[in-house]
Formats: sequence, structure tokens, C-alpha cells
Amino acid sequence: MTDTGQTGLDRGFALLRRLRYPVYLGGLAVVVVASTAAPPAVRPPLVALALCVMCTTYLAELHGRADGMRAEAAVTAVAVAGVAVGAYLLATTNRLGGALFVLGGVLFFRAVVRGTDD
Repeated sequence: MTDTGQTGLDRGFALLRRLRYPVYLGGLAVVVVASTAAPPAVRPPLVALALCVMCTTYLAELHGRADGMRAEAAVTAVAVAGVAVGAYLLATTNRLGGALFVLGGVLFFRAVVRGTDD
């Protein structure tokens, strides 16, 4: 087996970048359908999952734009956790708090990506 220098995280990000348009369109479709036609008990988890996948795809796009950066699992986990918590809060109770968590996760990842360009 040959080592291409890519981690599983890098390969996962590459897959999300390749599928970004179907992910974004599918995520929007899930949010719309869940918000209008899904039973009330399953709306928040469906919306939170769709938002989390869409935001993680955006993180993958940021990672792809950073030349020579390998994704660090801990940094990515913190960023995705922020996005996931925010997506859940957005879908369930606190829209402002949720938006702040999502924004914080994305900005945290962007800062790390920009910091590696030097």
C-alpha cells in the first residue's frame, strides 16, 4: 500500500468538495421539506443535520483553497463541533446563539487556514 500523504480527513474533504453542489442543493431541499412537511418531532434533527453537512462542506472548500495545508483532526473537530452545536440551536431553540456558534466554527477554521499560509 502506498502512502499518498493524505489522511482520511483530507480524502473526506476532497469528496465533499467534489460533491459540493449536490450537497448544498440537497441540504436546502431537506431544510425546506423538513420545515414544511416533516412531523414536528423530526424537524430539528433533520434541519440540524442538513446545516451541519452544508457547513462542513464549506469548511472543506476553505481547506481546499489553503495551499499546502493538511487538515489537523483536532482543529477540524472543534470547528465542526461548533457548526454542529450551532446548527442544532438554530433548528431548535436559540437562533442567535446558534448563528454565533456556526459563525464561530467557520471563523475558527478560516483563521487556522489563513495562519498556515505564511
